[in-house]
Amino acid sequence: MVSFKPGHPNLLEVQIRDLSTDGAGIGESDGRVVFVEGALPGEWVEARITAGSRGRLHGELHGIKQESKERRHPPCILANDCGGCSLQHWSDGAQVAWKEQHLQQLLRRIGSLELNVEPIVASPQPLGYRNRAIIPIQKGEQGLRAGFYRRGSHSVVNMNHCPVLDPRLDALIEPMKADLAAMDWPIYDETDQSGLLRHLVLRVGANSGELLAGLVARHASLPGAEDLAQQWMERWPQLVGVVLNLQPKPTNTLLGPTEVLLAGRPWLMESFAGKRFQIALDTFFQVHTHQAEQLVERLHQVLDLKAGEVLVDGYCGIGTLGLPLTKPEMRLIGIELHPSSIERARCNALLNGMDNAEFKVGSMERSLEEVLPFTDALLLDPPRKGLSERLCDAIAAEPPARIAYVSCNPSTLARDLARLTAKGSLELSSVQPLDFFPQTTHTEAMAVLVRPGAQR
Repeated sequence: MVSFKPGHPNLLEVQIRDLSTDGAGIGESDGRVVFVEGALPGEWVEARITAGSRGRLHGELHGIKQESKERRHPPCILANDCGGCSLQHWSDGAQVAWKEQHLQQLLRRIGSLELNVEPIVASPQPLGYRNRAIIPIQKGEQGLRAGFYRRGSHSVVNMNHCPVLDPRLDALIEPMKADLAAMDWPIYDETDQSGLLRHLVLRVGANSGELLAGLVARHASLPGAEDLAQQWMERWPQLVGVVLNLQPKPTNTLLGPTEVLLAGRPWLMESFAGKRFQIALDTFFQVHTHQAEQLVERLHQVLDLKAGEVLVDGYCGIGTLGLPLTKPEMRLIGIELHPSSIERARCNALLNGMDNAEFKVGSMERSLEEVLPFTDALLLDPPRKGLSERLCDAIAAEPPARIAYVSCNPSTLARDLARLTAKGSLELSSVQPLDFFPQTTHTEAMAVLVRPGAQR
């Protein structure tokens, strides 16, 4: 039976021992796991229980009896309400230590893998690092509200500044909000799918300094949109384009398939890891440019690609990782399910004068099986769901000499590494965590697998 505080039937004292993946403190009371929002490992807290199920209790932080020495005042005044960050109240050092430990625990618990992970590559920019923002817009009692969603809801926390955004993006939020409010366009209401304007999208080339802005609306009837876009281009010389993205569906998919160019060009140019890239409004590109370049450096080291070799880049996107890794005397084959990404990847290869890169549209399961027989090195960077069992089996049945698996989800990484190494045709050589997402619980990791006895 759970022991509540005498006289307070919904208050519970609990010691916090760990964090959940959404940043809630985890403790235990009388055999039940207790999740407490805002609590940190090492703290004794008083939690107000708000929900429960068999074996679990969920609560809010009501008081701290013993505070962690790593607790700090959040850099953002909205941190307690905004759902964009979950760990701003924890020191940067404690965050990266937990991420390294969390990855190690998941490898052992899910994958039964005893390899010790490498020391995490911490970010030198724990704030001001995000190169992209998709900012929801809602109608409030006092007019337009723009910001990120309140934790666990679809209610926008109105903001004018966000300290995790690149300062060049942060500087745009308040004046652009004011301009959008002045346009008096109908704001989208998800409860009845009325209104038009849904999101403001901002991107920056961290190295180039070029800016790209976008508006997301249900349809293109935004009177004066082109004039406003031109005003923005004149006001901010670094702004190279303004795009109207059309998302008519009542869905959580933020961007729609159709775009209208309002001013300038529909992409920004970025320099990344020695290559040039065109990045559009809907392009997937790592949000922490510096850390992504650190990843490329480590991929160079572990893959150690030679002249004449074939590198296959699975889930290649626009070629972000594969193109910088490819040397003139070797061959790159990129595979990606989304045609628009492949089109952009081909464009980026031409932009960099690379005629030894080929990109194919198709599912990984079918396309990879076709190229595995002549693959020397394989790069995998799947979405959060990881690899399918069929794909793991195909790779293990005909393994390349070297594989680098880049993951944003330690749980599916651990599962897939266990599958890939189960039959002994591949050995796990190293796992390197990198902090791509300071102020959150998210962790990036690079795992290296080798075929036993492969010649170098």
